[in-house]
Amino acid sequence: MAARKGQLTETTTLLPTHSSPQASRKRVFAAVAAVLAAGGLFSWLLLALSRHGVADTSSKRLSSAAVGRYLHITDLHVDPNYVEGATTYSQCHRRPPHILPPDYDSAKDGHAHTGRFGIPQAKCDSPVALINATSEHLRREWAHRLDFVIWTGDSGRHDGDPEQPRTFEQIVEGNDIAANALRRAFKKIPIVPNIGNNDISPHNELAAPGHKRARKTFRALARSWHPLVPKDQMATFHYGGYFAKDVVDYDGGKGGITALSLNTIYWYRANAKVGGCRAKDSPGLAQLAWIRYQMRRARMRNRDIILLGHVLPNRDNYRPSCYHGYARTVTQTVPPPSLKSTGSEELVNVPPLSLKFSGSEELVNVHAQLFGHSNVDVWAFVGQEAKWINSHDPLGIVASNVTDKRLWWEREVDEESGRFGKLIRDVWSADVTHVAISQPDERAWEDMEDDPQVHFAESADHIVPVVNATAKQTLPNDFVETLLKEFERVLVQNPQNPRLGVTTISPSIIPKYVPSFRIFHYLRSQPASGERWWHLPVGTLLDYDVYWANIHKLNTKPNVDVRSFFTRLYRFSDVYKIDDLSINSYLKWAERLLSSKALRKRFRSLTYLGTQ
Repeated sequence: MAARKGQLTETTTLLPTHSSPQASRKRVFAAVAAVLAAGGLFSWLLLALSRHGVADTSSKRLSSAAVGRYLHITDLHVDPNYVEGATTYSQCHRRPPHILPPDYDSAKDGHAHTGRFGIPQAKCDSPVALINATSEHLRREWAHRLDFVIWTGDSGRHDGDPEQPRTFEQIVEGNDIAANALRRAFKKIPIVPNIGNNDISPHNELAAPGHKRARKTFRALARSWHPLVPKDQMATFHYGGYFAKDVVDYDGGKGGITALSLNTIYWYRANAKVGGCRAKDSPGLAQLAWIRYQMRRARMRNRDIILLGHVLPNRDNYRPSCYHGYARTVTQTVPPPSLKSTGSEELVNVPPLSLKFSGSEELVNVHAQLFGHSNVDVWAFVGQEAKWINSHDPLGIVASNVTDKRLWWEREVDEESGRFGKLIRDVWSADVTHVAISQPDERAWEDMEDDPQVHFAESADHIVPVVNATAKQTLPNDFVETLLKEFERVLVQNPQNPRLGVTTISPSIIPKYVPSFRIFHYLRSQPASGERWWHLPVGTLLDYDVYWANIHKLNTKPNVDVRSFFTRLYRFSDVYKIDDLSINSYLKWAERLLSSKALRKRFRSLTYLGTQ
C-alpha cells in the first residue's frame, strides 16, 4: 500500500501534513493513553496534563514578538549497527538465536520490542531510523521557528558489546551521521556542537592539549562538524576542544548572545589522563581562564553568554578544584582592574548571574548553562561554595577600597601576562586554521595536584552486558534526593547571594527513557515599560517545553506522520506555575518543592520523563 503524504515508511521520504491545534492535542492524549495501555507507563503524567492543561495555558504570553526560541538536543548515540528484532543482551546488534549465558532467560529479553525506532529503557543505542525521523521532524516543524540550536555531545555509540568493540572511526561515523542530520534540518540557523565523553576513544579518556591523541580527536570532530565551528575559533578548538560562537543578535542590533561550547572532559573525574585545576599548566585551569577571557570579550562587545557542555558541573562529576573554579568563574564577574571606587558607589540592580555598578560598565550576563550526559530532565544549582566566598566581601567582588581579590590566574587573563596571556595572544585570539602548540611529552597529569583520584564505572552512562538486560535502567536511587538536599543547602545558606547559577540537564534522543528534547523560550528584545517581562534583562530564559517520541506506539506503525513524531509532553510553567526561569523564580520553586510532598513526587516523575 502506498504511504500517504506526511508518513514515514521504510523507503519513503517524510512529507508534511497540516493539522489543527485541537488535533495535535488529541494526538498527545492518544499517544499517552496508548503507552498507558501498553505497559502502565506515564500514568501520573496523563493525570497531570489533564489537570494543568495540555491546551497550552501560556501560549499567548509566549507568542510575543519579544520572545525567541532555541532547541537543546543531546546524546544522540547513533548506532549504525542496530538491528531491529535483536536481543537487548547483544546491545541490539544480533537477532536470536545467538550465544547467551546458560542462565539467561531469553524469553524476557524484550527483543520482540526492539523496533525500527529503538527500544525504551533498555541497553541499546539509537538506530539511524530514529535519527532520520528526528531530523525530518525538526526540519518540518521547527526550522522556521528557532533562532539557534544547542547540541551537547555524545553522538558516538556506547562501547558495550564485546563482540563489536567500538573503534575511533565508528565514533567519527556517529558524529558524521548526527551532524548531517542536524545540518539537513537546520540549514539557515546556527548550530553549536559539543564534545561528549563518548565522542572520544577510549570513552572518558582525553589527554592534555597538544598530545597526539587529543589533536587527532579534535581534528576529526572539526571535520565531522564542519562548518559548525567558526573559522576564527578553529585554533582554539584544535588546542582544547572548546570554542565560542555568536548565535543571535538581539532585535534592534543592541548586543546578542554568544555560546561557549565547553570541553567538560578536562574537568571530569573519570578522565584519568589529566589532573585537576590547580597546576599552572593544567588543561582544566586553561579552560577556566579561557571562559574568563571570553566573558571579558563579551562585555566589551555588549553580548551575553550561554554556556553549554556535556557533563553536568557538580561535586560528583568534576574534580573538586575544577568544580570550585567553574562555580567561581561563571557565577561572578570581577570588575576590570581599572575600576576605581570612590567609596560612594553602591551595588544596584543585581539581576541573575550579573552585577552592575553605578557609574561603571555593565558586566556580562550568563543566561543559561545547558548540559546533557545523564539522559534525565532536571535542573540544579551551581555555586554557593563557602571556600570561595570571602567573609569580608560576600559578593566576591571589589565593591569599595579593598585589596584586589582576583586569583593569580584571573590577573594573568585580565592583564594578558604569563602563560594565559601567551595563550590569548597565540591561540585563543588567533584567526588561523591551526596553531602548533608546544607541549611536554605524555606524563602523569593526575599527579600534578592533590585532588582525589577517582576510578569508577559510570552507573548513569557506561553500558555493559548484564544478565537481566530488560530491567529498567535508572540513575541511583538517591539521585533526586541528592538534588533536593542541594536545594535545601542553597536555601539555608543565602538565597540572595548573586553568585549562584542554575544548570539544566536536557533529556536525550537515545531512548534511555524515551527520546526527548527541549525547546527554550527566551527574551529576545526588551518589552515596553509595563508589559510582561519588561523588568527582565534581554536574553533571560522564560520557559521551556519538553517534547517526546512515543516509540512504543511508533514502532507498531508501518507509516508514521513525521509532523507528530514528537509531541509536547509538558510546559515547565504550566506544571510548576512559575513566571520565568530566572534565578529568583528557581529559588522560589525550590522552596515550594521542599515544602510539598506532592510536588516532590511530581519532580521525581518528571526527572525520569514519567517512567518511574
